[in-house]
Amino acid sequence: MIQPNTLKTLQSYNGSLFPILSVYLGSDTLQAPTREYLLTQLHSLTHNLTADQKTMFKRDIKKIEEYINSYTPSYRGLVFFSAGNKLWQALNLEFYMPASLTVDNSPNTEALAKSLHSHSKYLVLLVDREKAKMFTVEQGEIAEQAEYIGDTVSRPAKASSRDGTDTQPDINSRRSDMLLKQHIVEVTKAVTKFVKAADISFVIVGGHNEMFKKVAEALPANLRSKTVLGLVTDINQPLSTILRESKKLAASVK
Repeated sequence: MIQPNTLKTLQSYNGSLFPILSVYLGSDTLQAPTREYLLTQLHSLTHNLTADQKTMFKRDIKKIEEYINSYTPSYRGLVFFSAGNKLWQALNLEFYMPASLTVDNSPNTEALAKSLHSHSKYLVLLVDREKAKMFTVEQGEIAEQAEYIGDTVSRPAKASSRDGTDTQPDINSRRSDMLLKQHIVEVTKAVTKFVKAADISFVIVGGHNEMFKKVAEALPANLRSKTVLGLVTDINQPLSTILRESKKLAASVK
């Protein structure tokens, strides 16, 4: 995750007395680009350098190539800022930015700053009849996480009358509904403690279909007023799997 102080440090090089190479690489697909793709993209961009610039940044380009060759593809993009022994910064991006290469006395951070602002934090809330898991995602990575464990709310079993016919609704069903409502209330209390709504751009509610509407309607007003999306998933899956599913859904919002 790119921290605000990293961007501030880069911006402190604005108006330097030496030229800075800024390189953005990546793919507009949801899949992480391969090393070969990134190297090909880099070499294509370097064709736009003048002969003098190619000589000046020969070692910088070599350093970028070495970084890519040792990199395990897991991000949608990479960004490099390099100026010999005066500046070196490599950043991973979980969102797409167009490929570009610039040489200037200031690092090309303007587009990056705008993208970081637009890819703000969102909340993933996973709820079943026993528990709730919640985590925030910022720049494609889990920022904070928490879990709420309540009393298990079983599904209502069908009760039968003396003649063998089903009797619905019955007292078990009403009790189960009441316990489920209380469970969701407690979940929303846990969510309120966990997250500051002002920091959240939208909400993803995950679990089974039956829970989406109930949970969404019970959210605090300051979260309910934001875009709320439903994600059909088994909340007992590893968080890494659910994170990957949430990012595909989040891409439709952005």
